Amino acid sequence: MAGLKGSRRNVIYATSDESGQAIAEFVLVLFTLILVLFAILELGLVLNAKLALASAAREIARICAVEGGFVGNAIQRADSVIESTGLEPDLLELIVFPKQAIYGTDINVTLSYDYRVKSPVVSVIAGSRVTLRAKAVTRSEFVPR
Repeated sequence: MAGLKGSRRNVIYATSDESGQAIAEFVLVLFTLILVLFAILELGLVLNAKLALASAAREIARICAVEGGFVGNAIQRADSVIESTGLEPDLLELIVFPKQAIYGTDINVTLSYDYRVKSPVVSVIAGSRVTLRAKAVTRSEFVPR
């Protein structure tokens, strides 16, 4: 009988010594949850920028199709679309091929944007910049007169 009472005491003492374990595990899980939260938020911002870039590429392609190639209106439209989304036009690279097109010729518009990661937590893991690309192809509707 004496052996049973002693073992119960050991069990009671063993459980009371582990009282700080829950706090330590919570801190480890909290760090992981914060990291995942910031990653999800940053992913949403990157996808928004990608969507805005694709929209700008389509707008520029439409203008180039009507005007018959790369014109100043395309640059102005690209800047206005990019600024309206909150992105920086200085980080935008625009390529239109061919520069001049007649009716029926395919016009390729490619936009590249160096997205700056906003969250310092994510920038440590993924880097400070992400290059986003969007491409649009349209057929020229321009008929020279």
